[in-house]
Amino acid sequence: MVNLFFGDLWSILSSITLLIILIFTTLSIINNRKIELWGRRTLVLTIIGLVLCCFAVMRDDYVTALQGGEGFFALDSLQVNLSYAGGAINLIAGISSVFVKNQKYRKIMFFVLSASIIFKILIIEISRIALL
Repeated sequence: MVNLFFGDLWSILSSITLLIILIFTTLSIINNRKIELWGRRTLVLTIIGLVLCCFAVMRDDYVTALQGGEGFFALDSLQVNLSYAGGAINLIAGISSVFVKNQKYRKIMFFVLSASIIFKILIIEISRIALL
């Protein structure tokens, strides 16, 4: 199981990024009453979430699957389709937060992003462990 999370460069990078996201999100949720400006937090979470997606794509050989080879998950699998939906939610929440200057809206989008990213992490990582 250690190889699953630390077996190669992409696994190490995705595991470290995953931990950063979980720590950042947890600290933000704990301190949410003290935080007045949510724009930067939402932007940081959007960027780090995108970086995690890129690392996971490389780790799980999704690019190879797109080119007709075999990846960790099939292109039409439930995990991939749920990740697409989560990515669309992340994109909408992240971009809309840039244009809507209301802090209450940005705070809500931060929590939407957090939930979506954590959902994607759970779906993919639990599936990877189950497929061992």
